[in-house]
Amino acid sequence: MRNTHYILIFVISLNISSQSIVDIENLRHSGEIGYFKSLGLSVNGSRGNEDRDDYKLDFSVARNNEDIESFFTINNSKRTKNNVIEDKSSFFHGRVLLKSESFYSYEFYIQGSKNPFQSYRKRDLAGAGIRINAKNKYKVGLSFLQEKEASLSGIFKKTERVNLYLYKKFILKNDNSLTGSLFYQPSINDFGSDYKISLLTSFNFPITDNLKISFQVSSSLDNDPPDISEKSNHSFSTNFRYSF
Repeated sequence: MRNTHYILIFVISLNISSQSIVDIENLRHSGEIGYFKSLGLSVNGSRGNEDRDDYKLDFSVARNNEDIESFFTINNSKRTKNNVIEDKSSFFHGRVLLKSESFYSYEFYIQGSKNPFQSYRKRDLAGAGIRINAKNKYKVGLSFLQEKEASLSGIFKKTERVNLYLYKKFILKNDNSLTGSLFYQPSINDFGSDYKISLLTSFNFPITDNLKISFQVSSSLDNDPPDISEKSNHSFSTNFRYSF
């Protein structure tokens, strides 16, 4: 009940939102064996001079056994102003992990998104690399990816990047947890001036065995952004997730 009380206060007070980074690590159930499915809903709004609402609905599925972990997630978002849809965005991500007995495993992934909220029309990528089997709730990944990006004004860009990934989970009281994910993605051909950095922090509060609420804060930096986009973006969201 104490968790529920604090959560309701936070949800009522939060009215700043944007398209956030997807919390893949908390959805893929890495290291667990089984078949996992979940539905997520994020609803944020503001009232006053303008009536604004943001909605995001997502579905995730993970199938893990002793040899292979596979994961896929998809989401759709829309933003309304005075009951009129301003924009829509979509995202999907899939990956496969080939587990091994050594200190690392091989991993392959694909991703696609359309996100006018962050001033680009389309961004697709595919990559492969290793995932280091670290202890103490740490996750470390190193991979190479190819990114294809189209801006809202029609400028197309293809970039090969290194992808360094760090993840840490902190267990709190009452089964609550705090997680952090960091991505660093410099261009192979231009390490110094073309790089992307993303940071996601998630506070996770289980309500029942199947229902969880997460408060997420994310920041991203694109040092060579699409032509009309800002270099940095920050977002806040409240997410409800049901597992079945």
